[in-house]
Amino acid sequence: MTVLKCQVSGRTLSLTKQIASSGEGTVWKTSYRGFLAKLYHERTPERFQKLRVMIAHPPQDPTLGQNHISLAWPKDLLENQQGQPMGFIMPEVGESVKLSTIYNPRLRSRKAPRFNWYYLHTAALNIASSMNAVHKEGYVVGDVKPQNILVNNQALISIIDTDSFQVQDPHTREVFRCLVGSEGFTPSELLGKDLASVDQTELHDRFRLGVIVFLLLFGDQPFKGKWIGRGESPQPTTLIEKGFWPYAPQSLIRPGPNTIPLSILHPQLQSCFHQCFTQGHGQSHLRPSANQWMTALQKAIENLKTCNLESNHHYSQSYGHCYWCDRNSRLGVDIFSPNPVIPKPAPKRRQQKKRKSPWATQPPSQANPALAAAYAQRMQQLQNMQIPNSGITRSILQMPLVQRTSWPPSISNSVLGLILCGFSFLGLGLLLAPELNPQTFSYWSKSLERAVDQWLVSKLGTTLSGPPIAQLPPPGQATTGQSIAAPVNGQKGHWDTITTLSISPDSGTLVSGSRDFTLKIWDLKTGQLLNTLSEHYEPVVSSHIIDDGQSLISSSISGKVLQWDLTTATLSRSFVNYTAMRPEGGIRATVIDPKKRIMASSAWGGSILLYNLATDKVTRIPSQLMASEQTMVLSPDAKSLVTSNSDGQIQQWNVQTGKLVRRLPNTQGWQSSELTSAIALSPQGNTLITGSWGGNLGLWNFQTGKLIKNFKAHEKRVASLAVSTDNKFLISGGEDQTIKIWSLKTGQLIQTLTAHQGSISTLAISPDNRWLVSGSSDRSIKVWNLKTGKLLRTLLNS
Repeated sequence: MTVLKCQVSGRTLSLTKQIASSGEGTVWKTSYRGFLAKLYHERTPERFQKLRVMIAHPPQDPTLGQNHISLAWPKDLLENQQGQPMGFIMPEVGESVKLSTIYNPRLRSRKAPRFNWYYLHTAALNIASSMNAVHKEGYVVGDVKPQNILVNNQALISIIDTDSFQVQDPHTREVFRCLVGSEGFTPSELLGKDLASVDQTELHDRFRLGVIVFLLLFGDQPFKGKWIGRGESPQPTTLIEKGFWPYAPQSLIRPGPNTIPLSILHPQLQSCFHQCFTQGHGQSHLRPSANQWMTALQKAIENLKTCNLESNHHYSQSYGHCYWCDRNSRLGVDIFSPNPVIPKPAPKRRQQKKRKSPWATQPPSQANPALAAAYAQRMQQLQNMQIPNSGITRSILQMPLVQRTSWPPSISNSVLGLILCGFSFLGLGLLLAPELNPQTFSYWSKSLERAVDQWLVSKLGTTLSGPPIAQLPPPGQATTGQSIAAPVNGQKGHWDTITTLSISPDSGTLVSGSRDFTLKIWDLKTGQLLNTLSEHYEPVVSSHIIDDGQSLISSSISGKVLQWDLTTATLSRSFVNYTAMRPEGGIRATVIDPKKRIMASSAWGGSILLYNLATDKVTRIPSQLMASEQTMVLSPDAKSLVTSNSDGQIQQWNVQTGKLVRRLPNTQGWQSSELTSAIALSPQGNTLITGSWGGNLGLWNFQTGKLIKNFKAHEKRVASLAVSTDNKFLISGGEDQTIKIWSLKTGQLIQTLTAHQGSISTLAISPDNRWLVSGSSDRSIKVWNLKTGKLLRTLLNS
């Protein structure tokens, strides 16, 4: 086993496994978890001098605070036992795929079916943000290409091969050039030139960024179309040289009959593309900067709306209607089809082939005294840094501050200072809390920011600016754009979406949980608020009353599980090793059997975790699916777990072994496009009920696996389901803000309830079948008479 020394920190590491090889060098896994080593075949002084500049002057990684690596930046030089430089170490990027897997419709449909237009906008925004960070430090990416950009299932991106960037020493002004470029990404002014002799600028990267954004949003190169000139269509490089793209006034290529039109974009994005490819041709300074792309993409994302007919379709409200539905109707092609066949092997990142480059053996003190000082400062920083064993924790000092574009002029400096101080101490406290993971903090900060926005609106008539980085909401989350109101005086209800409802066996007590981090205990008969439980520092996912109403088990998005004494409203214990969830960023759904204390959770990455709460044993069922959608239910005997997923099938698992028992086939009209969004089982375990993203309800014979009935129930996604204990009533709650009561036996509609002003996020029926309780994204809880459908009370104020 090869042992090397880190030149900056002085630590030693071992090379454990070679994972890539090219003409330039080899890439290895190391004994430092979360870090890779790159060793070069050819070593020259220039190469290592360039790396020293990069290590001494790293850009601020815009997503480091989210525990995500956007830039696989060199961290330290590696040398052998004789002190000869061999290569460098860099962060290892987590599970991701090449950008081409995401923007290419065919690849996307197979491997990331729910990576829709909203996700693509968000990925583009995060690429622009990373390039903006690079440009702020004076670097030029140079060889921009999809192979060097990876993306994960939350649309967070990572740029690799950073050692090929063009680097300028800030002290000597010496330039270490990027020697290669990629076809289709080279601006017209660089075509035909020897890049080894050209000092590139940020203006050249602006063109490349425009091409990348176009690829993501349209799935193809911008310099393609129907040739209207004489002869055969020229090569793409010639079209770039001439500035011929389909929307330039004097262009000799025009959009083809199947071309996705530019007009479907938000107007500011359309303007950016024109500035980049039309005005920017021949006048490179007119091309939008990375920061300008960020602004336009953020506005475009805010303007996106979910299609009423297909939840995986998003379109710009400025366009007015769903282009993807129109295109599917006209061409029979849906590039955002949410339910293709997905191959089992998950795509793994492969290191790309890299160019040969010179190397350095000269120490920094001999090469440049000014650089040596900066290099020494960086050395001290790295020596103080604790290289993590888990690969996910980092020093708080390394986390970048979230930059705001501007502060409202109406806020005085003193008020601003108080807000910033308060946020700093509160944020630091939360970061230090051991139970918080990165996704938890992201949820917390967003919820708190929206609460402060409400306060600012009420007090100052303004809000905070939006953040520069957009992390995709976890797959399956509705992107309604609704704001979250902070609690006002006298309001004792929740101030964020209701996520879970649980009723005691005697039908006297209701427990509600919310994304506002709290659980509330209510007297169901009077509507009085009895207690608020506040030990979860993150959105609550589930609540389950056990032990004949004496205890409560609750969970939150990181996988943290708490047990409460309901009689005293006190915390009894915290259990389950929830770090098992962290590789996939937390959980989105949880079900539990109160008698056998079996709990099942769905991870954001698609995996399923089975907990035995008596033994704390965790069984993980891995997923091969990206951006998967899951809902689940336990059978009454707790022997089977039934789940849905992005492949459109319903799966039954053995709870004890974690093995797949069977898949329910798509038959009798249960089309593959009808992905399951909610699922329930009758108390006897005979009937399985599924709700779809298209608003349909399916009734299945659970013993035979046959679909009994499939019918339209809601105009939008079925968001929640519940079945009465007497097996008579099926209740469905929709994203269309309606609650519908059905006969479980016949499937006939009995009554429609319409008092909520948001999606019906959760439902519960009292064990005595007297009351139906509903929770919504409008933050209210409503209690209904199940038999008459009469609204009895809204649990908002005491």
